[in-house]
Amino acid sequence: MLHDGPSFWGLINPQWSLCSKGRRQSPINIEPDKLLFDPHLRPVQVDKHKVAGHLHNTGQFLVFKADKEAKIRVNITGGPLAYHYQFEEIYIHYGLSNEHGSEHQVNKYAFPAEIQVYGFNAELYHNMSEAQHKSQGLVAISLMVQLGDTPNPELRIITSVFNKVQYRSQTAPVGHLSLKELLPETEGYMTYEGSTTHPGCWETTVWIILNKPIYISAQELYALRRLMQGTDVTPKAPLGNNARPIQLLHHRTIRTNIDFRKASDAKCPSMAPDTRYRANTWQESTLSHNVV
Repeated sequence: MLHDGPSFWGLINPQWSLCSKGRRQSPINIEPDKLLFDPHLRPVQVDKHKVAGHLHNTGQFLVFKADKEAKIRVNITGGPLAYHYQFEEIYIHYGLSNEHGSEHQVNKYAFPAEIQVYGFNAELYHNMSEAQHKSQGLVAISLMVQLGDTPNPELRIITSVFNKVQYRSQTAPVGHLSLKELLPETEGYMTYEGSTTHPGCWETTVWIILNKPIYISAQELYALRRLMQGTDVTPKAPLGNNARPIQLLHHRTIRTNIDFRKASDAKCPSMAPDTRYRANTWQESTLSHNVV
């Protein structure tokens, strides 16, 4: 299990000082009653192209990295983004039980897992390594993962190779992955300025948290939880429970394109002064509200 203390996040490498001293750190707990509706936020656009890459067990995280040799590039645009971002990698965070696992939370509710799709600003910077240190360098799309009977077909492309990356340093090829099909069917999202949740916690990340989960089967989740931090000779502990603890918001604004003030017959229910959101309704569909 990862720890958020100085031994891991701040003092081993001086370049990671933001992990302990930064004021725009991620992940955060989203308090829905503090969301700011922004009518100017556009839908997020992701290219339909399929990508190939490799899934890595780093001993700390499970990471999918797109093959840099491939000529196909997947762009992420729209939403709160002012530039074109190029998809680079996916981080998978999860718990060893269904009660926790996601890094971001809503009203302190956590999902069993969270998939984070990272891209870099390809208009201003040459690659991920350069962009992660620079202003507006990165975008991260957060997909909450919920246990369900109808698992995401695109997610299965990744989960099908879990048995090949059970131990640290193991790598498995993954082909024909469509990021667009991996995303849930929703245009609603929350967005804020934050950091990467892995060292060095660079505060250059525009977060987009989609307002609907994708689903994983119990069998796939079991396979995920069998992954280990160590080698086959010295397995050590399970790789799970690798979510970074919640960070302070420090007066940052969390915007949303979801207008809860719409009429009661609209897709989003009306928002009255005496109501509040109930985060766990994400398990069913979109973020909803409940009369106090």
